[in-house]
Amino acid sequence: MNTEERERALLALVDDYRERECRKLLDDARERAREFVRRRFETERAALHDRVAAERARALGLIQSARAEQATRERRRSEQLDSAMTEAAWPLLRAALRGRWSNAHTRGRWVDSALERCLALLPAQAWEIRHAPDWPASERAEIERRLAAHLPEPVRFESDAALEAGLIVRCGGAVLDASLDGLTRDRGRVEARLLALWHAPPHGRGRVEHDRDLPAAEGAAAAEVHAGQRGSVR
Repeated sequence: MNTEERERALLALVDDYRERECRKLLDDARERAREFVRRRFETERAALHDRVAAERARALGLIQSARAEQATRERRRSEQLDSAMTEAAWPLLRAALRGRWSNAHTRGRWVDSALERCLALLPAQAWEIRHAPDWPASERAEIERRLAAHLPEPVRFESDAALEAGLIVRCGGAVLDASLDGLTRDRGRVEARLLALWHAPPHGRGRVEHDRDLPAAEGAAAAEVHAGQRGSVR
């Protein structure tokens, strides 16, 4: 092999080496680029996931806040409507109870209910009954006759112009107030009953409608509280 051939062989060897090295460098560069892209993609995907999760949480928070504000507004509006309803209903209720007292039938049931509670709670001693002035004497006489079978002493009746309707029974220090004022003394409790009726479905109003001519049933409950305040009812 002469000199020229040896030069060509060396040049071919150098070219082959250069080509292999360049190919290796390019392969390494491509691998590093792919790894860089992969890692960058994973980083961006994780960051996007975090941003989406944070935005979703923020949106849910805004929705929950809006719902809470709406519920608060609705509750406040409902309370305002309830307050307006009870405020408007209160004079109508008292007028209706006065009407019950003016009617002989419902007045009789009022008195009967109150006296049944008195017989159950008050001692069998001297009773004093203060009553609205328009309670007929004939009805009082009938009540006196009926109570004579339960009490050792005659009942003392006293007309009281301050009473619009109903009666108040006193025995010693115990007082059972079944007057109109006694009936409505616990206004919060009565208004709660009105609201319960107002919000009840139509099919749930039957019991109240059935008892609508028995005002003394509610009055006796108020009277019992009053009696407890004035003295023992044992």
